[in-house]
Amino acid sequence: MQIENHTKHLRSLVRLNLDMKVAFFSECYTPVTNGVVTSLRTLREALRSKGHTIYLFAPGAPQPDDDEHIFRLKELPFPRHPYHFARPFTRPEVDFRSLGVELVHCHHPFTVGRMGAELARKYDLPMVYTAHTLYDDMAELSRSQLLRKVGPKAARGVVRRFCDKASFVIVPSRHTLEALNEDGVLAKFSIIPSGVPPMDPRPGARERIRTELGIGNVPLLLQVSRLGPEKRVDLLLRAVAKLKERQLPAPASDFHLAIVGDGQCREDLEELAKQLGIQDRVTFAGYQPFHAVGDWYNSADIFVLSSPDETQGLTLVEAMAAGLPCIAINHGGPAELVRDGETGLLAEFSDSSLTEKICALLCDPALREQLGNASLQLSHLFTPEKMANSVLEVYQEVMSLRSQKMLDGKY
Repeated sequence: MQIENHTKHLRSLVRLNLDMKVAFFSECYTPVTNGVVTSLRTLREALRSKGHTIYLFAPGAPQPDDDEHIFRLKELPFPRHPYHFARPFTRPEVDFRSLGVELVHCHHPFTVGRMGAELARKYDLPMVYTAHTLYDDMAELSRSQLLRKVGPKAARGVVRRFCDKASFVIVPSRHTLEALNEDGVLAKFSIIPSGVPPMDPRPGARERIRTELGIGNVPLLLQVSRLGPEKRVDLLLRAVAKLKERQLPAPASDFHLAIVGDGQCREDLEELAKQLGIQDRVTFAGYQPFHAVGDWYNSADIFVLSSPDETQGLTLVEAMAAGLPCIAINHGGPAELVRDGETGLLAEFSDSSLTEKICALLCDPALREQLGNASLQLSHLFTPEKMANSVLEVYQEVMSLRSQKMLDGKY
């Protein structure tokens, strides 16, 4: 029996190198646009390019670009909400056993994630969890007073219990690992930042977008973000209002801000821009399809991320890959990504500090170019290839541990 199990172990490692079958479980996927979906899609495509079969289970109606390995789950009827929530107790309509899945990889700890964990347990499969988000931080910034009061503790409990079920937990930054440790999560961890695919702009994109904005050749600030309360775009708007009051030299004095993205706070933010008297300096570009976002990065001169609670800050990596100097809050994942004074600038969590950092780059084109060039070089560390290879190393370790437990009779 031991020889037979050892043979199975060797065969599993061979399959891992050639064609492993993995099932992803996510609470969201296209047409939803956010950092998790971008990371998930990038990883899936990178693994598939290496010959692996990656099934995906996510809520929502089938999309035109879905392939035969994407399985949509029945959703709750919230037509105006940007996300598609899976119905409680939903089950996949496909015969899961027949897929020959060897490992389950969950990307959320909620309805769909629990389904993945249950299927892993039912079929004696190892389960890996990627902690893309710190949900307690999100709850603390919720509009709901009740959620702010009870949400953080409840979220920490949900995540801790889910991590206990995982063979391995992947995190995008050391900040995320340390936060989970502080919440009592005891797990095998691997820090794997998300990579970004090439986002080549279309010909003439910079000139076209700047013409549409009516800004000519003045400095353009850019933020790409979902407009949720935790993103604190209001902080950036207040910084822009303070910048407008300053006597900046031309052409910095005519700077403009473009905000790409949509979300529940958009109307409030547009109203705030009016109240601050900066509606002529800010363009809310709304949702942009993934293939068009590269045009916006290429059109900008400075990228700003005002969110204080990012596990990584994937849009920072995208901006770096476009050769943009980046300004971010000195906290969480962005503090690990942005090298202060080398690839960008780190600001404290205040509109005054953000104002100073933006002003420094607006008034110094040479510094912008220097930091942007260094930012582009650093972005080469965050490729889909490197992310996929690191995830495959986790898969291989998990499968090896499983095979060893089978040999020892402990699985």
